[in-house]
Amino acid sequence: MKRVLFIITIVLCMLSGCQSPPTPKEVSNAPLLSNHAKPKPFNPLILHNETLEMLSIPAEQFSTVAEWLNDETILYIENDGTGSKVLSFHILSGETELFFESAETIISVTANSDFDLFLIRSAPSYTEGKLSIVSDNGELIAGWNFVDSIDLVTSWDPYTGEKLLVSSFKEDWSYDTYILDVPTQNMIKKNVDDPFVQWLSEERVGFINWNQEMPLLEAPFFSYNLTTNEAKEILEKIVTFQSYHKLLFTVGDVKDEHIGLYTFYRLPDFESVYSYEAPLLTMYSNYLIPYSAYVVGTERFFTFEPISAGSIDVYAGGFQFVEVDVAEGTKKVLYEDMENKPIKFSPNGLLCLYGYQLEQILIPSTGEMLNLVEVF
Repeated sequence: MKRVLFIITIVLCMLSGCQSPPTPKEVSNAPLLSNHAKPKPFNPLILHNETLEMLSIPAEQFSTVAEWLNDETILYIENDGTGSKVLSFHILSGETELFFESAETIISVTANSDFDLFLIRSAPSYTEGKLSIVSDNGELIAGWNFVDSIDLVTSWDPYTGEKLLVSSFKEDWSYDTYILDVPTQNMIKKNVDDPFVQWLSEERVGFINWNQEMPLLEAPFFSYNLTTNEAKEILEKIVTFQSYHKLLFTVGDVKDEHIGLYTFYRLPDFESVYSYEAPLLTMYSNYLIPYSAYVVGTERFFTFEPISAGSIDVYAGGFQFVEVDVAEGTKKVLYEDMENKPIKFSPNGLLCLYGYQLEQILIPSTGEMLNLVEVF
């Protein structure tokens, strides 16, 4: 299960604070920004005639920025020694409010596709997991506890916005997969051949059918019908995939020089609509898959691309941050010389949280990268 161990391992980084400048500056037609240069202090930016604010918080309390609540508000996690809190921070007014509070340590917050329900994952103990569903005003709607669970992998249903796929891992890395229904609070166990399943429609999910006896770099992609329990091979060889509302993204058909084919398919018919080639980096027994995001309303996909193929152990070339317009079938570079770090876009796709603690903001329309959080 080395592949499982790698995928669920999270690298945590400590945040470095920056001071804000004394005077605002209007930004327009900014050039591409190198991430190897020191990031700009949170220079107040005139965005739609409003000024962005910085979240200032004691270092011992700050855990991470977690999610967007809406286009102008983020959610962040704060630890106070007795549990965790999720607070909202309005990036235009600087106003902070309590969103949700827990006696357990909160690990993550994830919005559904409509940003009207939020999944809050917490850990009552090392061997117990807890999932809570709250509304966009922080009201608790549903919850589930998972005993004998050291990790949970979750996936929101992008079609109804009211169901979740959850794989719960035991200490021996065996797992159980469930469908959670928010309105009824039902939990239904499903026997799927891989724990990392994602939604392809309201009735079907997808997974990579890895051969555990003979580890390979590519494997077939399968569709699994949740009603009939039938599994069907869809694609012969892929490295990774990500599904969104009516869209499937895959990387596969890797050439000897480690150049992979990035392909987008329309769901539910698996019609290929756009593809392009990009270099891949190898690590251990698999490929490094860069972070990515998709803004459904604009049909734009974002990811990091290495400049050249090779081994991650010796690679020092940096990454390009690229935007793919799936509808138009075009790709362009937004930022040069970046680091491959987690990203989360606002619902309207104008702003992007960036960093291991999502502590910075990218503004693709201007090429800016700004610090969002100041710790002290």
